[in-house]
Amino acid sequence: MLRRFCGYISKVFYFDEQVFRVEDDREKPDIKTSTIWVSGLLMCVLRMGSLNAMETELCMPRRMEKLIGKRKTSIDSIGRVYSVMDLDSIRSVLVGISTRLKRNKVLRTDWPFRFAAVDGHELFTSRSRCCAGCLTRNITINGEKVTEYYHRVVACHLTGFKIPIPLDIEPVLPGEYEVSAAKRLLERVFRNYPRFFDVVVGDALYMEAPFINYCQSHGKHVITVLKEDRLILMQDAKGIFKMTEPEVFTEENETIRVWDAEGFTTAGTDKPLRVVYAEESEKKRRRVKGRWVEEINEHKWCWASTIPQSELTVRRLWKAAHNRWEIENNLFNVLVNHWHMNHCYKHDPNAIVAFLLTLFIAFILVQSFYHLNIKKPVRDRLAIIAITRQLYGDLGQNTFIAPWLLKSSAPP
Repeated sequence: MLRRFCGYISKVFYFDEQVFRVEDDREKPDIKTSTIWVSGLLMCVLRMGSLNAMETELCMPRRMEKLIGKRKTSIDSIGRVYSVMDLDSIRSVLVGISTRLKRNKVLRTDWPFRFAAVDGHELFTSRSRCCAGCLTRNITINGEKVTEYYHRVVACHLTGFKIPIPLDIEPVLPGEYEVSAAKRLLERVFRNYPRFFDVVVGDALYMEAPFINYCQSHGKHVITVLKEDRLILMQDAKGIFKMTEPEVFTEENETIRVWDAEGFTTAGTDKPLRVVYAEESEKKRRRVKGRWVEEINEHKWCWASTIPQSELTVRRLWKAAHNRWEIENNLFNVLVNHWHMNHCYKHDPNAIVAFLLTLFIAFILVQSFYHLNIKKPVRDRLAIIAITRQLYGDLGQNTFIAPWLLKSSAPP
């Protein structure tokens, strides 16, 4: 399985060329940057969870040599080099992999728009260790105020596709809030992925005029959650909805009643907004004392968008707005619980982002291998986690050499 995986990523994503694009600022490196970066990538692919777990594999003979070469590195060197690694060079690998998926029609859709979600995520906290990139907050423990240090990042993630595809990540810097980091992130995403998506989807935090105007200035539409704190806009929308009949449709076990109106103006936005309000009734069955009990869950949602009614139906806008949860469920939740995203491999601002970008690359490679290369009968029996376990189990069994080690054009 490991031989097949290495052959797949080299053939489809030209990984034997991409691996040499990663750089760092060392003047005379004793060990090549590609060797150190691939060591971190393999740690993520095999879901080892920490550099200490990787150290065990590096110390054992005839296990990692076929993947990173005979000149192996130490975990201290991995952490140190990731601290000075060029982040844009890692991002170029991520862009290349995502672009290859797009060219291979993996991101094809019959919708008039493609969507990307932005959201923040808190990584880890500490009350004793900090770095230059740490955010701070004061908490009370047993009546005593304690300073807590933590890191928070903002990610951009394509939604509506079978394969979860994170595009980029940006740390929230000390003294700023999430939307400021999101703008900095999107500035780079708009440049690196100019035609990957048309609409930015966010939660209620992004319902502000500067952010909406910023996205529209780059030719992107916006969908955001609308809450009661936008009192004037909500009152205007509800006044119109009282005089109109909702559109009713069903999705699996849900019955949805949706009101849709456009032409709302709010302070600061360059163009009028469209407001969609939905009341959802979902039937569910659960086991109670050995018997199945049916219950109905009621949900109410409201969104604001810059997409006109003539360009996107209300049913598809409702679906796209709910797909925003993919960044929570399919990215953050999966990476935290199964891929150790919240683990601090090296407490350094540059190393934290470098490891996260490397984790995104590993995540996309394994997901692509699982969904696009492994046959459906095997996928029906084995989950992705089982595939990574097989990859790990093949470390000591195969005698092949990874294609990137055989690359004749590899730098010395």
